Amino acid sequence: MFEPITVPRKVRPDKLKQTCPFTEELSEYSVKAGREYLSKLRCYLEERFKDGYAVAELLSCRTYVIDKLLSGLYHHFNLTAFDNFALAAVGGYGRGELFPLSDIDILIVGDYDKLPAESTESIESLISFLWDLKLDIGSSVRTISECVLESRQDLTIKTNLLETRLICGSYYTYGKLLQKLASDLYWDPLRFLNAKLHEQLDRHHSYKDSAYLLEPDIKNNPGGLRDIQIMQWIANFHFHAKTINDMLSLGLLTRSEFDELISCRNFLWETRCALHLSLTKEDDRLTLDMQKTVAKLLGFTGDGTLAVEKMMRTFFRSIRRVRELNSMALQLETLRITGHLGADSPVFINSYFIKRGPLIDISDPDIFNTNPDKMLEIFVVMAETPDLLGLHVNCLRLLREARRSLHHYLIEIPKCRETFKRLLQNSPNLASAITLMHEHRVLSAYMPQWEKIEGLSQFDMFHTYTVDEHTIHVIKNIQELNQTQESKYSLFRNVYHQINEPELLNVAALLHDIGKGRGGHHADIGAHEAIYFCQLHDYTQYQNRTVSWLVQNHLTMSAIAMRRDISDPEVVNDFAKLVQDEEHLNLLYCLSVADIAATNDHEWNSWKESIFRQLYFSTRQALRHGLEHPQDIALHVNENMQIALQYIADLKENDVKELWNDFHEGYFIRFSPLELAWHARNIIKYPYEDTPLVLFAQHENVGTEMFIYQKRAPFDFAAVASVMALKKINIQSAQIVRTKKDHCLCSIKFQTKNGALIDNDRLHTLRKAIIAGFERKPALPKGLEETNSLFKIPTVISFLKDSGANHSNLEVSTLDRSGLLAKIGITLEACGCNILAARITTTGERADDFFTLTNKEGTALSQSLKDELTEELHKVLDQKSDSKN
Repeated sequence: MFEPITVPRKVRPDKLKQTCPFTEELSEYSVKAGREYLSKLRCYLEERFKDGYAVAELLSCRTYVIDKLLSGLYHHFNLTAFDNFALAAVGGYGRGELFPLSDIDILIVGDYDKLPAESTESIESLISFLWDLKLDIGSSVRTISECVLESRQDLTIKTNLLETRLICGSYYTYGKLLQKLASDLYWDPLRFLNAKLHEQLDRHHSYKDSAYLLEPDIKNNPGGLRDIQIMQWIANFHFHAKTINDMLSLGLLTRSEFDELISCRNFLWETRCALHLSLTKEDDRLTLDMQKTVAKLLGFTGDGTLAVEKMMRTFFRSIRRVRELNSMALQLETLRITGHLGADSPVFINSYFIKRGPLIDISDPDIFNTNPDKMLEIFVVMAETPDLLGLHVNCLRLLREARRSLHHYLIEIPKCRETFKRLLQNSPNLASAITLMHEHRVLSAYMPQWEKIEGLSQFDMFHTYTVDEHTIHVIKNIQELNQTQESKYSLFRNVYHQINEPELLNVAALLHDIGKGRGGHHADIGAHEAIYFCQLHDYTQYQNRTVSWLVQNHLTMSAIAMRRDISDPEVVNDFAKLVQDEEHLNLLYCLSVADIAATNDHEWNSWKESIFRQLYFSTRQALRHGLEHPQDIALHVNENMQIALQYIADLKENDVKELWNDFHEGYFIRFSPLELAWHARNIIKYPYEDTPLVLFAQHENVGTEMFIYQKRAPFDFAAVASVMALKKINIQSAQIVRTKKDHCLCSIKFQTKNGALIDNDRLHTLRKAIIAGFERKPALPKGLEETNSLFKIPTVISFLKDSGANHSNLEVSTLDRSGLLAKIGITLEACGCNILAARITTTGERADDFFTLTNKEGTALSQSLKDELTEELHKVLDQKSDSKN
C-alpha cells in the first residue's frame, strides 16, 4: 500500500458550480467590460482556492465560464450566420483543465471546400477581441480537410484533436470532423506510440533526464503532468480511453496504482494552481523566488526555509512516483500494441533474473520477499550488463511491493551489505545502476542516511539539483569523465588512471553530502558517517580513514584554488601537508572536479581547470621534493618562460626578457605560457606611455577576458569595477599584479547577465569607458538593483595570517549583487589601501573575494586600519540598495 500524497490545506468536498456567480453571459461586449469580467473571475478563483475548494472544481469553473464567454462572442460577432462552422476547444482546454493562467486553444472549423471570404471579418474580429482581453489564445481556423492534413504533418495537432470538445456552432460539422479524423489511417497505433515515446524521451532529455531539478517545471519536468497526459493520449488513441479513469478499467493500472496516480496528479494540480494564482503571466516553473509563496498557499508551515523544504520534498516524491507509474503504463501499452518489449527473446541471465530486450525481469515473483538482497543484486547485474536499460513492468511492480513492505533498512542485512559493496567496486555501468536505484527508492530502502537527503533542496543559485540528485551526478561524473575527450577534463582523465583504489572515490562521492540538512557543517557530519559506513561494509582501517578524509575535505581544494593566492609557495606547501601523499591528492582532485561539474552545466570551465591544474602540479611537485623542501619556484618560472618564448619567437628575445625582468616570480606562475606570450607581445608593441593598454579576448564556455596594462601606480580597481557595474557586466574573476617598477597588470574575466559573450561594438565602447574612468574619481552608479535577494548570505570579512611583513591578505565573503566590486574597491581606496593582487570568485549567489593589500606607505595594514576597513566594508555591504530604501 502506498502512502497518499496530500497538501496541508484542507480541501472541502463542495461542488463549485452550484455557487459559481458566473452563470450569465457577458452583458456588454466591450474590451473594458470583458477585462473586468475576467479579473473578477480570477479573484473569485483565488478566493475559492483559499476557501479550500478542490482544484478540479476551480478548473471546471474556469472552463465553464470561458465556454460561456466564447459562446457569447461567437454569436456577438455573427458567426452564427454561417451554418457550417463549429467552435471547438482542443488540448488542455478540451480536457476541461483550464488553470488560472493556462492558454486557451480553440479551433474554428468549417465544412467547406474553402472557407467563405465573407466569414473572415467575423473570425478576425472574434480572435482580435480575445487578444484584447489579454487571454492567452491559441487559435486555428481550418476546413475539415485542412484539419486532417495538418494532423498528419504535426503530431501536436493530432494529439490536440484527440481532446476536442464542441463549444458552439454546427453539431453536424463537428461530428463530421470527428468522423474524418477517426477514419484517417495515417497515424496507426504503432506509429503514434513510437512518436509519443520519442517525444517524451526528447522532453526528458531537455530537462537533463532528472526529476530532481531545484527549479522544476510542474508540467514538463520528468514525472510532471505531461507524463500523465502521455499515458492517457496513447490509451486514448488506441483503446479510446477518453478519461484517466479508463486507465483503470482497461487494466493498464491496478486499483492501488490508479489511486496513487490520482493522488500525485492532485498534488501537482494543487501546486500548479497555487503557482498560477501567484503570477500574472503563465509559467509552470517552480522557481526559487516563488516557492515560499506557493508553499504558504498550499498550507505548508515552518520557520525559515522549512515550509519550502516540506513542499519540495512532497513535490519530488510525487513526480518520482508519476515517473515510475508512467514507465509501467507505457510498457503495458507497448505490450498490448506491439506484443513485445524489445526485439530480443527472453534470455535467462541466471536462475533469478531474465533479460527481456533492454529490460530485466525476475523468474520468481516472491524472490524479493524471500531474498531481500536480490533487490540490490538486480542492480549489480545491470551494472555488469551495459545493454540493460531498465526494469520490466512485472519486476518493477514486485520491487515496489517488496520495498514498501520492508520493516527495516536493507543495510542491516549482512548479505545486502556484501552486495552493495560489490556494486561500488567500479562496476562498468555503475552510473546507470545507481541512478535507477535512486529513481526506484532502493537507495532510501538501503540506508536511512540517504533517505534523509532524498529530495532535499539546496537554497542557492549554484546547484541545479537536489542533494541526492547532485550526488548521483557526482558518481556519474567519476564514471564518465575518465573516458571523455573534452580538453577541460584531460587532467582528470590522466589523474584518475593513477588512482590505486578508485572504489574509494565512488564511496566518497556517495557520502560527500550525506550530512546535509542536519545542522552543523555537512562535511564534518559526513566524515563521521563515512567512518560508520566503511566499518559496516568491512573496509580496512586505511580505507576508512581515506574515505572519511575525502568527505571531510571535499570542499578544501576548491576553496584554496579559488580563494587563495596559489602562486604563494606557503599556500601550496600548507595544502601539500594536508594531502600528505599523491594518492590522496589524486583522489581529492578527482572528487573536487566531479563535484564542481555536477553542480551545474557551466561551473567547470577551462579557466577553472587551469587554476586547479596549477594547484595540482604545484602540490605534486612539493610532495615529490619532500615537505621539508619548499617547491622550486625558480624552476617552474623558467619552464613557463621558455614555453612562452616559443609563442613569440618573432619578437626580439632581449626585449621580452627586459620586460619580464620587471615582474615578480608569482606572475609567471599565475598565468599560463600562452597568456604570458599574449601579454608580452601587446605590451612591447604598445607605443603609448600615459594611456593604459586595454585588450579583450573571447573564451568559449568561460566568457570575455579584459587585459589592462598601466604604466603608473596605483591601479584604480574601483574605477574599473564602477564602469563595469554601470554597463551591467558581471565580473567572474580578476587578478591584479604590480611590477617592480610599480606598473600594473590586471586580468578580468566577465560575462553579460545572461552569460553570453559580448559583441565587438560593445567591447569597443567598454574600452573607451574604462580609459575615461581612470581620469575621474570612481563613484557607484545610482539605482543598481540588489540581486538574489531571496538568499541570506551574511557578510564575513577576515584578515588571513600575513605571509610577510609587507602586505596583508583580506577575504570578503558576501551576497553577490550588482556593483559589489565597485563598492569594495571604493571603500578600499577611501581607507587608504592599495591592491597588490586580487582573486575574485563568484559561485552562484555568493561572492568570495581575496585581496592582497598594503597601506599608502607600501607596508602591511596595522590592526587599527584593519579594524577601520572591516567596519567600513560592513557599512557598505550590509546596507540595502538605493532601489529598496
